[in-house]
Amino acid sequence: MILGLKLFLLAAIAGLALGITNMVTAGPIAQQAILAAEAARTAVLPVASSFTEAEAPVGLQDAYAGFDASGAYVGATGTILTKGYGGEIEITVGIDKDGVLTGVSVGGSSFSETAGLGARAKEPWFMEQYIGKSAPIALKKDGGEIDAITSATITSRAVTKAVDSAVQLLKGLTLPTEG
Repeated sequence: MILGLKLFLLAAIAGLALGITNMVTAGPIAQQAILAAEAARTAVLPVASSFTEAEAPVGLQDAYAGFDASGAYVGATGTILTKGYGGEIEITVGIDKDGVLTGVSVGGSSFSETAGLGARAKEPWFMEQYIGKSAPIALKKDGGEIDAITSATITSRAVTKAVDSAVQLLKGLTLPTEG
């Protein structure tokens, strides 16, 4: 009886502590996610000085129109999720107003590709090879121009297909009415 009461009190105190910790950290965690998304948009479409949220086409998590300092449309960004070898991969892409890739950011909070293999998809050399390309985009072994990561074909193919899909979806983006 006393042991059960002690266990109950211990569990109640631990639960209360976890609840308080969650309340205290939820806001800062959400703010960090917003800042990370803004940084990814800026990285993949560096000519834009401001972004306006647009209606994301089916298949994209979000879409933003990018505008320069004078308010002229310069391109768009979008985030797409795909399944790699180790799990979900979040990819943010940027295209200019002609549909040419200006940048790719691979990662996300739940990125769990194999260290030293699929995790190399986050390395600059891999992401930079997409810049300047237009859809259709494919790996060299699939008739395209993108080099796969050695021993990480599943991840390479997943990222490349997702980038291609995102570019095609962003090309048809309906622009927001204000910049």
